[in-house]
Amino acid sequence: MLKFGQTQRLSQELRLQPQQILYYDLLQQPIFALQQRLRTELDENPVLELEEAEELVEESDTELKETDEKADDPIDEPEFSDVDLDEFRNDETETRLKRRSEDDEEFEFAPPAIENMYDHLLQQLQLLNFNENEKMLGEEIIGNIDDDGYLREDLQKIVEDANLAFQMNMTVEDAERVLAGIQTLDPVGVGARNLRECLLVQLKARKQNGSNDRSLALRIIEDGFEDYSNHRYDQLAKKLGITMDDVRVADALIKKLNPKPGEGFQLPLETSMVVPDFVVHENEQGELILALNERDMPQVRISPRYLDMMKRARGNKTDPQTKDFLKRKLESAKWFVNALQQRRQTMTAVMQALIERQREFFTEGPDTIRPLIYRDIADRTGFDISTISRVVSAKYVQTDYGVFRLRELFSEGLKTTDGEEVATREIKNKIKAMIEAEEKTNPLNDEKITDILNQQGYKVARRTVTKYREQLRIAPARMRRES
Repeated sequence: MLKFGQTQRLSQELRLQPQQILYYDLLQQPIFALQQRLRTELDENPVLELEEAEELVEESDTELKETDEKADDPIDEPEFSDVDLDEFRNDETETRLKRRSEDDEEFEFAPPAIENMYDHLLQQLQLLNFNENEKMLGEEIIGNIDDDGYLREDLQKIVEDANLAFQMNMTVEDAERVLAGIQTLDPVGVGARNLRECLLVQLKARKQNGSNDRSLALRIIEDGFEDYSNHRYDQLAKKLGITMDDVRVADALIKKLNPKPGEGFQLPLETSMVVPDFVVHENEQGELILALNERDMPQVRISPRYLDMMKRARGNKTDPQTKDFLKRKLESAKWFVNALQQRRQTMTAVMQALIERQREFFTEGPDTIRPLIYRDIADRTGFDISTISRVVSAKYVQTDYGVFRLRELFSEGLKTTDGEEVATREIKNKIKAMIEAEEKTNPLNDEKITDILNQQGYKVARRTVTKYREQLRIAPARMRRES
């Protein structure tokens, strides 16, 4: 028998405000994408307008002293309070900008680097038949694709981060569908999670040319990939019931595919560029100077004309639709200006913490990188890890040693026999150097590489060497051997 009644239940639920969603969205945008977003906002919201066309500069560059202490007052996560109309009049939007004086130091930004795939893929993503939520999820996926074109991050984690950031309710099934669309973009196969998937995507994208070569190659990759990748061609032919001639024909087609669709990817300099978001420079006194690259960033403010219009609308018989329009646009403009300022403060705080923890990277070069994870910067700044991830995503820093992705400043650590902690990047560089210098007729296997590293004082297990070699996308010794 069914029983009906009322019960009370207390539960906690995390809900992000629209202002916070906007802040997180802007935080994740690199400077080039942010410029485009700002221009779009100017076109769509008449309450926003450009500042007077006067040259602006940051009030002061941040001089960074070497310190291991956590900041006493970490910048809080953004709080967007209501602001009276009068507060916007003659407001500088708290940008801490002033006119450039002749005494200000002029930073020479390096020529922009050739872009990686990030912006190229984002532009193509907009052409896919996805709704807004799917496109936002697609941006999260694209942000996790590495330079070789592979998606190494777990799809479940990406979905969780996207749901938290954009207040969505997407599933892994949704992500699989979006990822399948991304894998068809140029270069085809980008976003694959392993070599098998990468080859399958490229084969399926090829048009059937009347022969059965493509179908045969698909069978080999789908049903006999392990035998094929390990050159066990006799077992492969027997398993699939095909001849060795069939294997050779399919192998010739497979070898025309690109196993690293992102490797060497670049577009002409005049069509697409990577612009550094930060510049870090060591002055003559040995101090590191940090500056945000906002030289070409349009400066915006709330339009005084629309503020006057809104004020008049309060006291006359302006029709309700006009009042509602002005109110919505003013609220949107206020959120956008505040979110830009919060982004600037957060970016500066995180970058300052990175410089303090990786000082040698900026003063001596990338070979001196120290072990560092997102949690270290989160603890130092007071932000959560997801905020650190958004700051780092697709951002670049110009240093005295070149332009680097912020992600390159993070690396896990291992200990040497002397107890010194070294970054895993250092170990990977040594593994890569050994393999590049090896005799191709007698390549080094993982066990031999492990022995060499241990002799050099690095405490590392063979399975760790195998993991690092695979992360470097280097084949095992038997597949590197040349006759």
